[in-house]
Amino acid sequence: MLAFIFFSLAFFAFIGQPIITIGFLQPIDYFVFGILGCIGPLGFYNSMKQKRKREIMDKLPDFLRDIANSSASGMTIYDSIRTASEGDYGRLTEELKMTAAQLSWGIPVDEVLTNLGERVNTNEVKRLAITIKKALEIGGNTSTVFNAAAKELDQIRRVEQQRRTEMSMYSIVIFISFFVFLAVILIINGTIFKALYDLQGPMAGKSIGNLKIATINPIDVKNMFFTFVFVQSLGGGLLGGFMMEGRISAGIRQAFILILISFITFKILI
Repeated sequence: MLAFIFFSLAFFAFIGQPIITIGFLQPIDYFVFGILGCIGPLGFYNSMKQKRKREIMDKLPDFLRDIANSSASGMTIYDSIRTASEGDYGRLTEELKMTAAQLSWGIPVDEVLTNLGERVNTNEVKRLAITIKKALEIGGNTSTVFNAAAKELDQIRRVEQQRRTEMSMYSIVIFISFFVFLAVILIINGTIFKALYDLQGPMAGKSIGNLKIATINPIDVKNMFFTFVFVQSLGGGLLGGFMMEGRISAGIRQAFILILISFITFKILI
């Protein structure tokens, strides 16, 4: 709703309609506020959701190993899951209590594991639920099945951490490039264009040889530079998040932060 209001203000400002405004804000600023209002909540919500999933994935192998140990001692699957769910597994604990409650209602183990995969909503857990379900249907050593599942999740986690570590270097390069670009824009505006502004005062409209000194509007130049930086911050944030997490949605928060830095920098330094 707030983003829609800012987009509406930006539209009316660009078509020249009078709107309620604040002295230091330009029409393009309302557009930026609209963008920030759209991607900000989405980016931080997505970041918290992914953090929750990572914490669950980190604890899930320990939970599976505890089930395997309980099963090896002679306990049933139901008792093993119920006993293991009483431990402390961080964010996973809440899901495990729900799992134990469903078992107490008489829901089959395979359906309970499927529900767990849907609630956590990660491909690894969904595949794990299907694998355990098929293994339990076939029959065999339950302890071996859960130990194998825990080992598989550990391997997936190590591969993901290694990928994130390697790709984070490329993300750092992208973010450094953004700040270098922002610094270059500030230097150009503070040197070359500042000299042109100083020159156009007494020389505006006059000619030097075949060259005529035109009047340059500092606000138009500022908006032009900000547009360059805005595109760089939006693209750099999305690309940096994609390189690090493997998903475009992971870069929304980074894009929000870079756009906010750009906006504040231009308002303070230009």
